[in-house]
Amino acid sequence: MADEDLVKRMQHLGMSPRSRNVRATLSTELLEIDGRTLEGGGQLLRLSLTLSALISRPVHISNIRGKRKPKPGLKAQHLACVQWLARACNTTVVGAEKGSTDLVFTPGKVNGNSPVYTKSITKAVWDSKVEIGTAGSTGLLLQAILPFILFSPPRSETGEAETVRLAVSGGTNVSGAPSYDYIANVLLPTLTSIGFPPVSASLEKRGWSSGRESIGSFTLLIPPRPPGALAAFKLCRQPNETSPQSPSMITAKLIAPPDLHQDFTDAVISFVAWRFGEKHTLFHRNLTIDCEASDSTAHLYLLITSTVTPPPSQPDVASYFLAADHLPERKIPPARQSKYVIDAVTRCVNELCALWTSGARADEHLRDQLVVFQALAEGRSEVFGGDGREISLHARTAEWVAKQMLGVRCQEDGIEGIGFGANCFDP
Repeated sequence: MADEDLVKRMQHLGMSPRSRNVRATLSTELLEIDGRTLEGGGQLLRLSLTLSALISRPVHISNIRGKRKPKPGLKAQHLACVQWLARACNTTVVGAEKGSTDLVFTPGKVNGNSPVYTKSITKAVWDSKVEIGTAGSTGLLLQAILPFILFSPPRSETGEAETVRLAVSGGTNVSGAPSYDYIANVLLPTLTSIGFPPVSASLEKRGWSSGRESIGSFTLLIPPRPPGALAAFKLCRQPNETSPQSPSMITAKLIAPPDLHQDFTDAVISFVAWRFGEKHTLFHRNLTIDCEASDSTAHLYLLITSTVTPPPSQPDVASYFLAADHLPERKIPPARQSKYVIDAVTRCVNELCALWTSGARADEHLRDQLVVFQALAEGRSEVFGGDGREISLHARTAEWVAKQMLGVRCQEDGIEGIGFGANCFDP
């Protein structure tokens, strides 16, 4: 893409090249990315494509998912990301087929709003949809698509950013991936804490990768963020903090056959009081338990979250959300399910308590999902992962991609972002 096209694209997104040397900071040359680097999985692909689409830089990704032996290459979920982002910026794509281990992604010229947005009959709302076609993870898919929407929303005829209603279908509860429940109760509230307007989520149907595979669906309503760059954010300890503040709320969610609900409830009440203190009870209204009936004995999932809300004396300190969850990789025989649920509650409560006592502001899964927002924010953003808890390979991979694509400086305690969307101009 020519530099002039890149400048026009940035202007449409609210980025003024007049006070930034765009040609010097964001190259339009083809960037080579080796998909075997570090974690060597799908995250590297998703983040590379998201940033490529946002800054209009062509990218060649070789050895896609090269460390996912014996089946590397694009799966349905990755292909859905490629196709949606390609349509979003009129991309020329080579290698977009199932099983492909080599992809060239060259963003094209977009006049006006992206083709992935369709004007709704609802005022100031645009519709978009993405369908995986299998029970592939919708939580992983959102890692590619949600940042693009948040930083490249559709605009009205007068240039004002407007809301996107995103319809998503695929797997909502998939082994080894963020669940719909994690997205709705951890990721989206965290995005609000770091400066985005609240994104609402509405589940229509669950989709499972375990047992009999099924395809689910949900909708996100994504309001536009304020003009300009996302301000740098800090999810880290406060000065002179000697111990973490007690959670203002602990929430336990179970999806399982109804005969397991009471066992789950009893276990949560007991273990939460043991690890977090006897004042965390249903009576004190700082513990909530939600049990949902699943449609199969093979479908079982639990998520336990803690919300820490700063006191009124710290209005500038953001709330933070910690979580631990569990989804069995294989079906549990009915006779063993009760003990299995109790053991899973024990593990999740222990893991959540360890996170909280370490002073962490994000679990390891959330931490790697926040890297893209750190890289695109203006200034130095910090996310503390807890005492004695090393940064995960996924997070290191995300930082590596951001450095290759954007030239950001990543250090152990923070990332200096580029300020994408800064210096808004008056159209």
